Amino acid sequence: MPGKTSLRHRVFTSFALFMLPGLALAGQPTPSDYLDSQPLLLEIRYCECQATEPDGDPADVLPEFLDDSRVLRVGAVTTEHSNFVASRALSMGYEISPVEKPSGSFQLTYASEYTTRDGNLAGQGTLVLEAGQWLSLFESHHQTKAGAKHAGVAIRLVDQSSSQ
Repeated sequence: MPGKTSLRHRVFTSFALFMLPGLALAGQPTPSDYLDSQPLLLEIRYCECQATEPDGDPADVLPEFLDDSRVLRVGAVTTEHSNFVASRALSMGYEISPVEKPSGSFQLTYASEYTTRDGNLAGQGTLVLEAGQWLSLFESHHQTKAGAKHAGVAIRLVDQSSSQ
């Protein structure tokens, strides 16, 4: 009965090959697996809306901005190497390095561009971020015939190893 044995063997082999892609994919990492492995997470928010009050502190990001903005989250690497992140509307090159004082703070050097319906906004600079604190990078406020137009970009650095 060699014919039956080879038929069983072919059916088993076909079944095993059919199941192999599913088995190979079962252990594949997800994007959150990569982000969770980074102790620091850089969260970048941008919106064609008001990020802070016109004469307000850059750390006082409006709740409406946080609700309405788009978000990019990047596992942040603290080295002397440059990092880059981009979406359809926003691009940003940056370097992050820890600073001694105050503890839990980081220096961010950045250059960023945000494309809105009305044009481009750009900002660059160096600043110190406290972990968990929102900070407005740059904003635009201008009056048109249709009314006030706003756009802004804000960031925060989250230490995922703490309970922030």
